[in-house]
Amino acid sequence: MVVVSPSIIEFPPFALDLDRNELKRGTDLLRLRPKAFELLRYLAQRPGILVTKNEVLESVWPGRVISESGLTELIRELRKLLEDNAREPRFIQTVHRRGYRFIGCSNAAAMPVDDANRSAGAKNSGRQQPVGREQDLDTLRAWFEKASGGERQVVFVSGEPGIGKTTLVNAFQQRVVQSPKPVSAPAVVAVGQCIEQYGAGEAYLPILDAITRLARQGGRAVVDILRAHAPTWLRQIPSLCDAGELAELEARSANATAERMLREMAEALEALSADAPLLLVLEDLHWSDYSTVDLVSYLAQRSGNARLMIIGTFRPVEVHTLGHPLKSVIDQLKARGQAQEFALNCLDRDTVEIFLAGRFSDWDDPDTLHNLATAVHDRTDGHPLFMVNVANYVEAIDFAGLPESVMASLPDTVRQVIERQVGQLEAGDRRILEAAAVAGAEFAPASVAAALADLAAEEIEDRCMQLSRREQFLTPDGEAEWPDGTFGTRFKFIHALYQNVIYHAVPAGKRARMHARIAECEERAWGPAVEDIANELAAHFDAARVHHKAVDYYRLGGAKAVRTWADREAIDLFQRAFELLRALPASDERDKTELQLLVAIGVPLIHVRGYASDEVGQVYERARQLQGAVGDVEQRFPVLWGLWLFYVVRGEHGTALEIAGQLRALSQDQNKRFPLAHYAWGCSAFWTARPVAACEALEHATAIYEPDKDIKRINDYSQDARSVSLLYRGWALWVRGYSDQAHGCCMEALDWAQRLGHPFTLAFTHSFFAVLESLRRDEDAALARGAKAIDLCREHGFEFFHAWATIVTGRAMAANGDPRRGIETLLSGLQAHESAGGHMAKTLWYSFMAEAYLIASEPNPGLAAVEAGARFAARTGESIMAPELSRLRGELLLQQAPEDAREAAQACFGQALELARVRNDKSWELRAAKSLARLHLRDGERDQARGVLVPVYDWFGEGFTTRDLLDARQLIEQAS
Repeated sequence: MVVVSPSIIEFPPFALDLDRNELKRGTDLLRLRPKAFELLRYLAQRPGILVTKNEVLESVWPGRVISESGLTELIRELRKLLEDNAREPRFIQTVHRRGYRFIGCSNAAAMPVDDANRSAGAKNSGRQQPVGREQDLDTLRAWFEKASGGERQVVFVSGEPGIGKTTLVNAFQQRVVQSPKPVSAPAVVAVGQCIEQYGAGEAYLPILDAITRLARQGGRAVVDILRAHAPTWLRQIPSLCDAGELAELEARSANATAERMLREMAEALEALSADAPLLLVLEDLHWSDYSTVDLVSYLAQRSGNARLMIIGTFRPVEVHTLGHPLKSVIDQLKARGQAQEFALNCLDRDTVEIFLAGRFSDWDDPDTLHNLATAVHDRTDGHPLFMVNVANYVEAIDFAGLPESVMASLPDTVRQVIERQVGQLEAGDRRILEAAAVAGAEFAPASVAAALADLAAEEIEDRCMQLSRREQFLTPDGEAEWPDGTFGTRFKFIHALYQNVIYHAVPAGKRARMHARIAECEERAWGPAVEDIANELAAHFDAARVHHKAVDYYRLGGAKAVRTWADREAIDLFQRAFELLRALPASDERDKTELQLLVAIGVPLIHVRGYASDEVGQVYERARQLQGAVGDVEQRFPVLWGLWLFYVVRGEHGTALEIAGQLRALSQDQNKRFPLAHYAWGCSAFWTARPVAACEALEHATAIYEPDKDIKRINDYSQDARSVSLLYRGWALWVRGYSDQAHGCCMEALDWAQRLGHPFTLAFTHSFFAVLESLRRDEDAALARGAKAIDLCREHGFEFFHAWATIVTGRAMAANGDPRRGIETLLSGLQAHESAGGHMAKTLWYSFMAEAYLIASEPNPGLAAVEAGARFAARTGESIMAPELSRLRGELLLQQAPEDAREAAQACFGQALELARVRNDKSWELRAAKSLARLHLRDGERDQARGVLVPVYDWFGEGFTTRDLLDARQLIEQAS
């Protein structure tokens, strides 16, 4: 701890001698400029106390000119001398937007969260108090009391721009952290801001903003919680990690999904709220991205206690008119009782008068105050921001009793108020505000300097600080530090309306030039780390009409979104790039860029729209057209892979097989080891009734699989080549009659999937394994595998394989003696499969359906299922189930008319038997032989039954404990 003596302050290994004006480290004397020494002494004499920047400026150097940027530079000088780190401070801690605190040598010393939160997120002028909002504050407080008791709360505060949403929420934050009620620990507040300029395309922007601020305020404790519970999130905030830890986090996040990110953040927030209630404030959700809305919905619906309260502010008009997903989420949560909403209204005339009485407390004439209140209310309808700005306007007038001419001159709109306020500024401040409005709602002085070109960032920083001290337009917003070393105070506009009005007052051509200069400056400053601000640069270059640059950065931003599993944001960014690309002149370069974008948008489109959506097909077909002219080998594989996925899932197996052949040829011709190419061919060969060829291709895929390379391709191609190849090989082996080997392949796939820990691969594996168990007629195992698949799919939102597992579960239920419930489950699964865009495997599902109806003694719908399967096979080439469908037709005909349908049934069994023999599909051949043998036994034709069944049975060398072979053995004994 810090020891203060009459003349020496010790903070090991340093000592500050106040009499001699010396700083020592052990016996070494350290050189320190006089101003820096004065600052260090002032801070060290107030250990643990928050010292505001204004206090430092006014107390340490009274009457001397020290700029805000000068103070910041002195702090940096001290930290360098003390070998201190702003992100993990040992001695001098920055308190976001407030000032500094001397914390001595305690590594764990982080600022008390209540102090931090009193300064967090101030959006409106300090003069704006929530007049007339006491009831709203009481309502919020009541909800917070519930959250403090473990009953999570989600609250949406809505209202038009300037109605006072942020003023109310800020006042509530102060009440929460300054509550006189005894608590085990002070409340924790995290504030995140959505930004209009690029927030909708930046996945989780307000959440990352809130967590970053909280981590910087709360020290290592917050980072430790993120490391333990949310590594995929910590990976996205590199400023909180060193290079070694980032590499470790990359490895831990390699197999993450969007669903895992939601779960991780929920667990992290719950851990943060374990010792103290947590208030998470998300401002301006009408500008939020899809992923943030998903997270809010997930947090609201999560079961279990949590000392967590989420407040989201939004403008209802923008949410409703723009079709923002926030509207449907709020409606659903409110309907389920999982969220609250209240709308802020304008203030009545009496409240306006109360506000003005406080503002103009030195007035002696109540009639003048009453008249002013009436005039202001008539002009503003009690709109808080309008009201405050009109009051500012009145205050600036040289008035005497407010004559009628002054009353008549009051502005009619907020825009007029802002325009008049800007007009009253000196020309230099107006120029800075114009450039700042172009730079963004939040900006660094260096960006403004780039826009203006003739003013230094230091001068701009000082003038912005002067504006903020006068509470005009701007407020400080922490520190801005760029990778090239540029450093200074970050500022933000007090309200988005200020930025909006000032921005649109700048002539369009001038705006475009400013955007271009800002983008070029930031592009240089960020260098290799430019991806971190890709969306911001895209927006600047877009507004500057530098389309080729904007396209590049929209593509870079989209790729970043894909890596964070924010597929919808990625699609939006890529689509904007396509729009701008069309404005560029035709050229090979444009075609190459278009091809890159098509390849990039394919995977997120698959995830969002489904494998077989028309949009996915159009993207990959266009990519194939361009590929011939400007593509290279590296691009050909993802294009062909996307096309193959599209056609195989649509069930167009002839086309899929042709494309799979091209993939395999590409892998062989270019001497590339693409296991997925051989998997694709094996999969298509399976569905088109080539199980022997399928086995060979799938075995080759697993043989050339290289974990170090191919595991990294999982997220790029949606599938792990080894596990899916083993699963399809298991199916193909079963069809060929090798049941035990088939089961072994699926067990190997499951073991590998569990080692990977990749949720989609696990869901895929359990679903496919459940199908094999059904084919083997191990109903209990099928139900168990199906249940695991369903649990995984529910947790992670995998609709496609949720449908698969539901179908398998329904068939197993029917086979286990509950045909009615089984059929209902099976039908719901088939409907969900089609809704998810799935057509592949329909012949398999129709055979399961026909079998379930056979068990239920409902031959008519069973025959309808068989016919549907046969039509689908004829149309698509999915012929693997042809022998089984023919056999089931015969069984159902016999059930429908036991005597009259004998010949037709025998013909069906014979057709199934012959087709299976020709294709060497031994499992189908065995089933067809059993059906025909039963028919012979029914008619007393024992020799014929044995003649049909024994040769098939004798072929088998494994699987004798499976139901099919046990039944066959029993039939042979009956025929003896």
